[in-house]
Amino acid sequence: MLSSYGFRYTEPADELLRIYTIGYQRITEAGYDFHGQKRANNRGMLFQYSLAGTGYLEIEGGVHAVPKGHAFLVEIPGEHRYYYDTSGTKPWEVLWIRFDGRLAVTYWNQMCGLGHILPFEKESAAIRLLLQLYGDVKGARLSGSVEQSVRIYEWLVNAWDHVVRPSKPDTSADAEIFPNAVLFMKEHLHRPITLQDIADSEQLSKYHFCKQFHLKLGMSPIAYLNKLRMEEAVSLLSTTSLPVADIARLTGFDTPGYFAKVFKRVVGGTPTEYRESKHEPAASVMRIY
Repeated sequence: MLSSYGFRYTEPADELLRIYTIGYQRITEAGYDFHGQKRANNRGMLFQYSLAGTGYLEIEGGVHAVPKGHAFLVEIPGEHRYYYDTSGTKPWEVLWIRFDGRLAVTYWNQMCGLGHILPFEKESAAIRLLLQLYGDVKGARLSGSVEQSVRIYEWLVNAWDHVVRPSKPDTSADAEIFPNAVLFMKEHLHRPITLQDIADSEQLSKYHFCKQFHLKLGMSPIAYLNKLRMEEAVSLLSTTSLPVADIARLTGFDTPGYFAKVFKRVVGGTPTEYRESKHEPAASVMRIY
């Protein structure tokens, strides 16, 4: 069974991320065999995830299994081959996206630097977002190239975050009190979410949720959200070379100016000053109370 969707673009737009193909396939027979140097007129970064079964990737002189719960990452054209071995007892079910764009290069290279085959839980944000993206392409629910670019970026950053920065500040005690709200905030730091969105995650009225949240955690939900965002920003400033404007977007701020204002109020200096460590050595992880 094959369900795939392709895109062609008539105008150049290097500043946007673009899908070339996205799809799902259940592979059961011989003939599924692709070489990275024999893909005529194809190019881009290929992320292919195993939903079930096992496939194989030949790269850098070795042959590697790509089992359920793992993805392989390659660039086309490139020296690699991926295929299905019919001696396997189960079909190989895969979900893939082949895409390109200048904004993707840093994230992609950092992930590939950790290996061409990487584990992803199906419940992870990266795979959930990829499934949603595939579903929206299939249902013709993407409105245009800008929305497509935003959705690819959201998926890619979550995949990068899962692989490159797997450890997060410990908020387990808070999560025991408001598990859905804390999880919702942590998973949507990069979006401009509202107080109503957070209250809805706990299925409480906005007024009752705010009152109980402040009573139990000693701060408002929005203050707590900003705390999480600043902890994330500190980590990104310390462990990456991303521009401050990109870090502002990744932590849910519309403008770098407002991000810098909140950062200075909470942390005590501007993002640039913190990165340059003018006053003291910068911490790679910060807890904000």
